[in-house]
Amino acid sequence: MYLGPFFRLRFLFCLLFVKKCTSQGWWLSPENAPTCKPGTCGENDETCECSLTIEHRLTMMTTNPPLLVLPTNGRLRFYNTSSIMPDEKMSEVITCDGYGSRLVIAINGKFPGPEIVAYENHKMIIHVRNLMHTDSTTIHWHGMHQKGTPGSDGVAFISQSPILPGRTFTYKFTAQPHGTSFYHAHIGDQRSMGLYGGLIIYPKYKFYSQPQVGFTVIIQDWNHDDEPEALYQRMLNGVYNQDEKTYIEPTKSIDGANFSRFHMHSGLINGKGRFYSYNNALNHNGAPLEMFEVEHGRSYRFRVISAATLYPFRVYVQGHHELNIRATDGFEIVRGTGSESRDLIVESFIIHPGERYDFTFLANQDPDIYLLVAESIEDLRTKNPPEYHAAEALIRYKGNAKTTKDRDNNGQGHCTYNKPCMIFNCPYLYYPTSTNLKCLKFDQANSNEYSSKFKEVVTADETLFFNFAFPGEPGNTPGSVNGHQFISPTYPILTNEAALTTPCKASECGQDKICSCTYNVELTSDRVYQFVLTNLGTGRGWSHPVHLHGHYFYVVKMGFGTYDESTGKFLLSSTDIECLGNKSYCNEAQWANSSWTDNNIPGLQLDYPPEKDTIIVPTGGYVIIRFKADNPGAWFFHCHIDLHNTNGMGMVFLESKDKYKGFSNIGATNEYGVLRKIILITILMVVVPLY
Repeated sequence: MYLGPFFRLRFLFCLLFVKKCTSQGWWLSPENAPTCKPGTCGENDETCECSLTIEHRLTMMTTNPPLLVLPTNGRLRFYNTSSIMPDEKMSEVITCDGYGSRLVIAINGKFPGPEIVAYENHKMIIHVRNLMHTDSTTIHWHGMHQKGTPGSDGVAFISQSPILPGRTFTYKFTAQPHGTSFYHAHIGDQRSMGLYGGLIIYPKYKFYSQPQVGFTVIIQDWNHDDEPEALYQRMLNGVYNQDEKTYIEPTKSIDGANFSRFHMHSGLINGKGRFYSYNNALNHNGAPLEMFEVEHGRSYRFRVISAATLYPFRVYVQGHHELNIRATDGFEIVRGTGSESRDLIVESFIIHPGERYDFTFLANQDPDIYLLVAESIEDLRTKNPPEYHAAEALIRYKGNAKTTKDRDNNGQGHCTYNKPCMIFNCPYLYYPTSTNLKCLKFDQANSNEYSSKFKEVVTADETLFFNFAFPGEPGNTPGSVNGHQFISPTYPILTNEAALTTPCKASECGQDKICSCTYNVELTSDRVYQFVLTNLGTGRGWSHPVHLHGHYFYVVKMGFGTYDESTGKFLLSSTDIECLGNKSYCNEAQWANSSWTDNNIPGLQLDYPPEKDTIIVPTGGYVIIRFKADNPGAWFFHCHIDLHNTNGMGMVFLESKDKYKGFSNIGATNEYGVLRKIILITILMVVVPLY
């Protein structure tokens, strides 16, 4: 059969770049590739390939023609008419909390970006095209461990150079592990503008908790006034009410721990929320909410993802007081082991930035419409006038025609002294006794993974202490790890470590010093590391959700400070750890009890400990995690609060350097790579004479 020269050229391109060549498997560019959306990838496919296009959009605007819209009773109307918009036109509008019209980042025209659904061990090929006019970006696949593909981890200047405006970058990795993950920007604070989306990996093992198919819930704390750079500057310099000419005090959680200066106006679920009035916390602007439809008598799985910039949220379902926690960060959990294993049933749970929680609940109430609520854990009781900060969505029983629902002013009136409500994953030990709420610590859960490899970490080879805090003297208290404010390299450290111009110097860093540099620690292949993550010293006061790239870890113990059991207020830091030095920065630390060694620490949970990749480190406390260094690469380790990370609260692990050095951008492809140019020229030289 004669193959024309163009087809020969196309076929050679396919063999070189796509590997799996079918009639629909070769694309000129991401513009005509399948866009990422549910249904793009089938269970029996070997490869899951699609494209994401990133660009700016405005909220509360239609696209063709561009017209401003306004919220009204759970619907939208055009600014110049009282007529309600039809559903198909409403679906085109990015509403956020329905307040004003501001700039956001859309992915394939959506906010948040489209959900990518794949299956365990799929070969993922994701083309990311940056159509923002002036901003560079990267995409991190949060939850994917990138084993063998560290170049696709998506962290600017750690694993790759940013994707410049007008350019395309292709990420290639294996869909592992299974469970609830998400993708998001990993440069600056672009996540706060909406650059994120769900990434759901269904397991190949069919006997995990059912159902697996369900609803995805992505939570965000929303400021409808400022863009990322302004938000960061306000964290440093203060937040003011420009109308009232007053300073807005940062809020605190119920235990008295601080939240940074980021003013949340509203909460969003899947890009939708409503703004509650400053003057009356019971009144909202009637913006439309996300809706999930259920049938009476059936059980449903909700996959909750926190893409929040700063705040933790307590998640509950109105009128349904039993949530069965099935998984966290993709890994199945229960309470107890063996014959004592039982479902982890709670009234609600707290989710921190970067965490994911799956829960199931039984739709067994009167067929009506109920609120799924993610309520900020800020203590707003002293706000005058009162404020209400929550993300809300609607759970509507099939057959009910309602399109909106108001919050329950009674709150947790169903929690009583004789039957208190259990809240999972608190960053503190107690609620005030008058609330009838009880905390269940995260380390009281156990793994329910059939393939858990916890026996690999029963014995630790080495212990390292890392303090996540804001130590220093007044005027110089940056976010740091062990007193090192992280400075991003100018070239990806994965492939260009030799070009590093900001190394940490012993003369500038130490027990009583604060330094700014590219803090990195080398890890040796196949050693079992025990990390003690602390939040101690003069820089404590804020709880930090800490995320490890390239690995999951086992949570073997959580240590808290001392609290007033009646009021729930924090009193003193944990006395288990001794901070070294004269200034109490806690840049270096050791166990206060010299009899505590790597494997001799009271209270370690080593029998089916729960797996995770993001864990909250409570103020004045610590968390002990273990993992095996079996994934060569350069892995970022940082606080997942965007503003803290940008301020320097991060570091890099250079793991098994001898195994990844010499490889270039492993697992990823830049469309303008030198090697590709050489191959193209070679092909042209061979094919052109065939004309």
